[in-house]
Amino acid sequence: MDILGNPKIEYQSLWEMILSRVGIEKLMMAQKKAFYRYKQLGVTFSLKNGKEKTEDRIFPFDVIPRLIVKREWEKIKKGLIQRLTALNLFVEDVYHKQRILKDKVIPGELVLNSSGFVEQMVGLDVPRGIYAAVCGCDLLKDQKGNFIVLEDNLRIPSGVSYMLSARMVLKECCPFFFSSQRPLPIQSYPKALLETFLDLHPPGCPQSQVAVLTPGPYNSAYFEHSFLANQMGTALVESKELRIENGKLYLKAGKTKKNITVLYRRIEEGFLDPEVFRPDSLIGLKGLFRLYREGKLNIINAPGCGIGDDKAIYSFVPQIIRYYLGEEPILHNVETYCCFNPKEKSYVLEKIEQLVVKEVSQSGGYGMLIGPVSSSRQREEFKQKILANPQNYIAQPLVWFSKLPCLVDGTVEPRRVDLRPFVLLGKEPRVVPGGLTRVAIDSQSFVVNSSQGGGSKDSWVIEDEKR
Repeated sequence: MDILGNPKIEYQSLWEMILSRVGIEKLMMAQKKAFYRYKQLGVTFSLKNGKEKTEDRIFPFDVIPRLIVKREWEKIKKGLIQRLTALNLFVEDVYHKQRILKDKVIPGELVLNSSGFVEQMVGLDVPRGIYAAVCGCDLLKDQKGNFIVLEDNLRIPSGVSYMLSARMVLKECCPFFFSSQRPLPIQSYPKALLETFLDLHPPGCPQSQVAVLTPGPYNSAYFEHSFLANQMGTALVESKELRIENGKLYLKAGKTKKNITVLYRRIEEGFLDPEVFRPDSLIGLKGLFRLYREGKLNIINAPGCGIGDDKAIYSFVPQIIRYYLGEEPILHNVETYCCFNPKEKSYVLEKIEQLVVKEVSQSGGYGMLIGPVSSSRQREEFKQKILANPQNYIAQPLVWFSKLPCLVDGTVEPRRVDLRPFVLLGKEPRVVPGGLTRVAIDSQSFVVNSSQGGGSKDSWVIEDEKR
């Protein structure tokens, strides 16, 4: 909606249909049907309930779709490909020649002291030089109507199963929407994901067998692990089902065994191999990293690729794009202040009530202070944290990002939303038209993360509305 509360041009035909043919009562029935369908499918996530406890909940889903016109999407797509290409070149450089550090484009201490830097990856070559084959970028639409990048997710980007489930459930529960608009299809994502993995099989292996490595059913994102393995037609495995024999990784099932050459990891890199990383890991497999180093196995996304999505590195992504590609960024960043810089730290401490402060080692909306809606006590706590460990904090102006109409308790109300599209990089980039639109449940909230109770919408890329 625009500032006067009128539907934007791309929403006009959908809005007219809702008002004239559908009505709130039918929408409410569809919303209830969608909830029970999500329950049948097991589309859940884990929400923290207190300091220690978590509980599984049905992922909140709003049936009114988000619309993105094709010309707008084409810019987003080009920007995502540009960004992921540059970030992969950056990660490769960091673990090899470190040209960007020697040329002082980025402070070396910021990179080498980052929690995302994995020393064991130094000098290790990966297939096609692609460290992050799967990326989910979080985009906001600002007050000027431009999509800007809030965050890059290169380690274990999640949410694509919710994107695919949203489209499937909406078709079942709200077929009337599809008579008004025809969104571009997204169902090819699992096929594109598998093709990307096959592109990146170890060059010395004659055959490629892919498996999805999960920590197990108690993980908060287990639904996604199971969903993607099923959609790709690949095995979903835990480390206890894997064996290393004669320098190869095998999945054993009864009397049969299958040589796994590509492992799509859905566990944190520190837990992958107790022989190399955390010795207390109960969900890893000893010798896994050795196979990876020897080129007999590819692990996607690569351990150590998190250096490319470190929140402190984020502010340098425009320079990274210029340095490696010689191009201007297509998608812009949010203005960011890095507290490791003394001048920027002083500014953050002085203007903290106007800024959003983030702990670089946290995600999911945790470790964050939203200055304009914080208390004096909260601001003082964060000031002390910044003074004690400035490198661990960044700050950004609060972006009053866009709201979209949502069905709330029998009425249509605006809620803030972001967009997480997914880009794949193998022999070629692959991007399906759409993404996961995440929705802030509370009317005043700026936090859309599912771990904080946020919901979702189906995201439609549509042909431009004729004016």
